[in-house]
Amino acid sequence: MKKSLKYLLPLFLGGLLIPIPLLGDFHFESALIAATLGCFWAGIASSKLILKSDYILTLKILRGVYLFGLPLFLFSFFTNCLSWDGVGFWILVPFPSVLLGISIGRFFRKLTAPFPTFLTIFTLLFISVGVLLIEFFTLPQVYFFNHVWGAWPGPIYDETVRVTESLVYFRGMTAFWILFLWYAPDWKKSLQTKLIVLSSIIILILAYTMMSEFRVITPRSTLQNELKEYQTEHFDIYYSEEFFTQQEIEYWALKHEFHFDQIVRLLEIEYPQDQKIESYLYSSAWEKKELVGAKFTSYVPIWLEQDQLHIAKEHLNAVLKHELVHVISKQFGNSLFNGSWSIGLVEGLAEGIAKDASPESTLDQILSAAPPYPSTEQMKNALSTSGFYSSAGSISYTTAGSFVSYLLENYPVSNFKKAYPTSNFEEAYQLTFDSLVAGWRRSLPDMKIDSVDQQVSEFIFSQRSIFQKSCPHMVTPIMELWDQVRFYETINQKEQAFPIVNSLYEMAPKNLTIKQKWVQYQLGFNKYDQVIKAIESTDSIPTFSILRADAFALNNDWEEAYNQLERTWDLLPDNTSRSFKYSFELRKDTLNWKVFNSSRYQVVLLPPGRLVVNIPNQLLNIQKAIEINELDFLKEYSEQILSVQKNEDWFDIYELLIDRLIYLNEFDLAKNWIKSISVLELRPRYLERIVEQQEWLDFVSSYSK
Repeated sequence: MKKSLKYLLPLFLGGLLIPIPLLGDFHFESALIAATLGCFWAGIASSKLILKSDYILTLKILRGVYLFGLPLFLFSFFTNCLSWDGVGFWILVPFPSVLLGISIGRFFRKLTAPFPTFLTIFTLLFISVGVLLIEFFTLPQVYFFNHVWGAWPGPIYDETVRVTESLVYFRGMTAFWILFLWYAPDWKKSLQTKLIVLSSIIILILAYTMMSEFRVITPRSTLQNELKEYQTEHFDIYYSEEFFTQQEIEYWALKHEFHFDQIVRLLEIEYPQDQKIESYLYSSAWEKKELVGAKFTSYVPIWLEQDQLHIAKEHLNAVLKHELVHVISKQFGNSLFNGSWSIGLVEGLAEGIAKDASPESTLDQILSAAPPYPSTEQMKNALSTSGFYSSAGSISYTTAGSFVSYLLENYPVSNFKKAYPTSNFEEAYQLTFDSLVAGWRRSLPDMKIDSVDQQVSEFIFSQRSIFQKSCPHMVTPIMELWDQVRFYETINQKEQAFPIVNSLYEMAPKNLTIKQKWVQYQLGFNKYDQVIKAIESTDSIPTFSILRADAFALNNDWEEAYNQLERTWDLLPDNTSRSFKYSFELRKDTLNWKVFNSSRYQVVLLPPGRLVVNIPNQLLNIQKAIEINELDFLKEYSEQILSVQKNEDWFDIYELLIDRLIYLNEFDLAKNWIKSISVLELRPRYLERIVEQQEWLDFVSSYSK
């Protein structure tokens, strides 16, 4: 029975992890658990070893560790969640950790040190916890490597986790530590032993000097050496020079100062004059992942003494204000890590101020469209760490953001700043948490909602957390190729993405998302016949029917183009459908259609004097000019259509135009645009956004003087 138990117990313990989100996956999380337990088990057992062989003990513990992983392996295999990366983590993480534990325990035992077990446990705790804390509180990165527990790749929102060269390099360092610890106690035995020990020391010294080159660590100095610096009154901005023009970096620097001014005013903060914020702007999410470990997650390491934020270029517009709230709120955070013990308050504050959950619906409208509203207990849970992360980020951020926004708008800001560090609402507000939640809930039913709010709300509240996904880290070949396409599009190298899109289409020709992407690339690279052949003339999907019509138009076969467009009209279930509302107006005649195709597929803009096409095409021309940072003609573009009747459908482009006019110091023109749009019956979220533009105008006009 005892003999069977040594096999059955690890199998049973491994099986207990299966229902636990993330840990039940045969991937890095479970490998981290196995490595930690195995390392401590090995170290303690080895420090007490008397008669048995160290080699036999090593095999025994490795057997237990991998029996522990066997149920997870089988479960992942039979649920099609098994990946080569998961297997790689289970090879590179637990195996070296067990050997390290054996080596440390053996080292103290062979030295006949007093209390070898205590010294072993202390050493393993220092490596696993102490070293992590040192790196956590001194380095800007959010990925970590550790000789005991292996690796933490970065934020859990970044679901794609791969075995990297950095992990292999670091585990090589672990191997040389094992060699050193194993042979050092026997230093005097032979010349061979001396050579192994000395070689291990030399290699480890060299390896530690090259850790930043191999992305084992990323100090601030490394980031600052790889990026160019731009200074403003409150910021030292480091950016990827190759991917930011001088005009772009000047624009974003001004945006930094604008949002800084907004936030310190709203939160009533006297920011220290001699305290500058370091802002790291990366060329793409992929570069950010390589350098600091966070891919699509923008972040602020509030626990560091130096104020800083890390954002990829493509995310700047969406998250800059949100992330700056995190930086500035450090001024009233707790003394341990400059934040709040409630992750819901940390993120809720940023969301409540930035209000960026949706460009079309307010935070309150999103919640109003999805009753019943959270109860007091549910709200407490949403503000807790476990409750916040158990829901999809979009849900947690929106709920917490709406609640915090209510507190900031209805009570003195000083109350919130007092409650923030400890989450003690009763002391700060002199009211019970129940009454605060009740007041917030009463404010929600007053919000008017429509079908758009309903759609936004349904989308947000249908999102699943990574904890709710059956294969949280599974990366299919199609997903991997799609990620490559997104990367090349982000850095504006579509010619590199073109063959990958073709490969995607060959792999999944019936996937409508991939097919649409493929069609758009064919049209952009003058492969019109390919599109005409790939899309049947009787295709019942309006999107593809329109794209086929564009292919004929680009091929100058106008008769077929108009015939195809006419067939598309008959396919629409509702000719006023939001998705296709302007499809036919943009292609109203040959001139408009040519202009539309040039802008969409060939990135060719019309000079201002030739904007003789209809308003939708003129607005799209303006949008494209801003997207590709061609701002020289923006004043003339905007003057030509200022007097034209405005339509809420084009609000996004209006806002974009106003924003850039203000940056270009065209203040009178921007004022006229704001005035002409403000008379419309705008959605509440649009009103928030136009108020933001008025604040932007006030700031830039005074800042530039």
